[in-house]
Amino acid sequence: MVGDQFGVLTQTQAPGWGFGYGWAVLAEANQSDSPLGQGTLQWGGVCGHSWLLHPVSKLTVVSLTNTAFEGISEAFSLAVRNAVYGHTEP
Repeated sequence: MVGDQFGVLTQTQAPGWGFGYGWAVLAEANQSDSPLGQGTLQWGGVCGHSWLLHPVSKLTVVSLTNTAFEGISEAFSLAVRNAVYGHTEP
């Protein structure tokens, strides 16, 4: 369930991301511009919730908002991710 089922070439998400059975899987972290680690699972919903789980570091981040598309994968969810990882984007 947590492995990439389609291959990163299908581009279900950004580069390096594949798709498992129900969520995005960071299958090739070296191809991603994300600070997230290899094997991270993440997904978001249309009403603004998003979550990520990195099994190796035992890190889980859940964001529940009522911001429609902004909360899925736009500035808010990226800011939360970056704050957790201490990452700054150019």
